[in-house]
Amino acid sequence: MKQLAKRLSRTSGLVALATTLILISTGSAAAAPAVPSVPVSVVNTPLPVQGSVNANVTGTVGVSSLPAKLNTTPTTPVYVDADRPARNGFNVSCFTGNVDSVYGQASCTLLTIPAGRQVVIETISCQAELYAGEGPGDVQLIVPNTPFTSGGPDHVSHLLTLTKQASTPTLDIWRMTTPLRAYGSAPATGSVDIGLFFRANPASPSPQDMSCTISGYMVGQ
Repeated sequence: MKQLAKRLSRTSGLVALATTLILISTGSAAAAPAVPSVPVSVVNTPLPVQGSVNANVTGTVGVSSLPAKLNTTPTTPVYVDADRPARNGFNVSCFTGNVDSVYGQASCTLLTIPAGRQVVIETISCQAELYAGEGPGDVQLIVPNTPFTSGGPDHVSHLLTLTKQASTPTLDIWRMTTPLRAYGSAPATGSVDIGLFFRANPASPSPQDMSCTISGYMVGQ
């Protein structure tokens, strides 16, 4: 009996040891391999997003909606060229003819600004024909301007400087071409003219005349 009991005890111990080895072997098995990432393309599908989203985008991204109103402040201004959609460009010229024999003056109208309209002059080019040895006494571009305050000036005179470009025994040619930034406007009640004023020696023989061309754009309709 004692020998049978010893044999049963040894057999139970071997079974317990085998079971423990199986459990240990099973618990230390290698982890399953990671699932590779698969690219996903979302087309025309709105996705709700909450919170903050960080995105690294390559290529072109289309935005189908924009805010109806842009806020502008002194520290973060939004610059808008308000008159660009309604620009109407112009190039106009005028010729004074010879100065009068008493005061040596001549003038002509370059452009008539319609009532309630505004213009911006961007370039001016002029040529004067004068008797040899005589220079222009005075050249002015006269731009009307609706007063911003009661009693303010109704025009601005831009003094122009010409230089001699060519000469003959009896005639000198004086010219100038320059960019210009001049603003003109007409009151709502009537039109006004942009004019050229010219003065030379009335005692000199003709020609004593001048022509100018201005270019720019008219604002509004």
